[in-house]
Amino acid sequence: MRGLYRARSPAYAAPVRVASLLLWASLVAACGPSIDASTRRAYTRWRVPASECRAPGPAEVGPAAMRADWAHLRTLLERGYAGYPLAADEAGWARVFEDGEAALPTEPVEAIAFRDFLVERLRFVDDNHMGFWVRGPDRRRRWRSTSAHHLAHRSDVSFERRDGEWVDPGGRPLARCGDRPAADLVRPVWTDEGLERRVVVRSPEPLAELSCTLGGEAVALPVRAWTRRRDRGAAFERRDAEFPWLRVRSLGMARRDALERFVQSAALVRDEDVVVLDVRGNGGGSDRFLLRWFRALTAQDLRYFDTLRINSEVELQGAATFWGCQGALASGDGAGSAWIRSRVRQAEQERERAMAERGPFVERIEGHYVERGRAPSRFEGRLVLLTDRGCGSACETSVLLARQLPGALIVGENTEGTMKVGELRFYRLPDTGVWVSIGRRVHRDPATGTFPEGRGYAPDVWLDAIDPDAAVRRLVACLRDARCAATLPSPTRPPIAPAPED
Repeated sequence: MRGLYRARSPAYAAPVRVASLLLWASLVAACGPSIDASTRRAYTRWRVPASECRAPGPAEVGPAAMRADWAHLRTLLERGYAGYPLAADEAGWARVFEDGEAALPTEPVEAIAFRDFLVERLRFVDDNHMGFWVRGPDRRRRWRSTSAHHLAHRSDVSFERRDGEWVDPGGRPLARCGDRPAADLVRPVWTDEGLERRVVVRSPEPLAELSCTLGGEAVALPVRAWTRRRDRGAAFERRDAEFPWLRVRSLGMARRDALERFVQSAALVRDEDVVVLDVRGNGGGSDRFLLRWFRALTAQDLRYFDTLRINSEVELQGAATFWGCQGALASGDGAGSAWIRSRVRQAEQERERAMAERGPFVERIEGHYVERGRAPSRFEGRLVLLTDRGCGSACETSVLLARQLPGALIVGENTEGTMKVGELRFYRLPDTGVWVSIGRRVHRDPATGTFPEGRGYAPDVWLDAIDPDAAVRRLVACLRDARCAATLPSPTRPPIAPAPED
């Protein structure tokens, strides 16, 4: 249970009672539960053995198979996807599937073409976790999702504030770019030369220039995207620096030994004046390590995402398949490998228990969470959180939590924007062999009631330097100097309401 948890469930979503668990256990001990054939089919139709996680799929799929799997996908989303009620109402979903059925190919096509058909028909869902993939003879996964990252672009021209306007080095005031006013475009950027103000925009498509009004004239303002830097290494390390620089490259459960050391580091650094938490390139995994680290860093209570979780016989099979594939494909340290093996067993046991006790069911449960700080006192230092577009999914929880700490500064790029519907489950469409990933838990930022899927969380200060690590060191030095620190932006945060009472 995460912090303080309150859940609301519809009347039809009755929880499993202790008495029924005891009854189930006694039946198993005596002679095993009696399960009718239709219930058994409902609990096994979506289960894929771990041995088939990397098996090649068919190269070509026919019209009948595509039509059957289009219908199967509707059932899968209705009963296994937490974001189903958010993306459209029942009438909207009905139109999606009616229109899609009419548009299905009438001749055999390559399996990858059917994957593309699914992506395009469901692009309105705008969910980076909802993905479709096929495996060819080489067993490689050819994946596409229904959303896309909005890549950040910036100008090389810097601007300064003068007489209430943003002006370029030639003194020309910037009015707007496209339909956006200058106030929405000019952002603080930490460079090799220090703090500058530049135009920063995010776009799902690559940009070379912006159409702007500068000095009363139409001008094409050149922009360029941030360059992605790869930084491979240990899941967690403390970098050599004159301040605590904690580098966390993964939150995957397979790296549990390393991530436990990360959690323990909070107690060692919480009395420092500046702490750098570097999550650049961290593609996610389990945010439980971030939650535990922040709880150990401060005595302050922190709000987690508000959630909407789906439970069903379909979701239980997706969990068993997901964890089975993780166990078959992932390599990890000692504690991580042991945890995944245990999670595989747990997923199968949960599926079998529900099959024996509940029959087919669907329940959607809202959750509200407060992370109770466990440190002796509040964190009084400055936390610098380094992010980039490689920080996705569970990694983005770091921004949610850091923004609640007084004095925290988010530095780098916008995050990936892949958290709206998380906690992945895997499925395979039975007739075409196309794989599907969908999330079983919706996440809403408690400050906004939404999540910026695709756009990601924007930093307080963008980082643009030839040597980013050297720039980070200079930024920390600036934070330690009162006069320099006063020149840095003081971010304003949207208020976060307390968790609802029961």
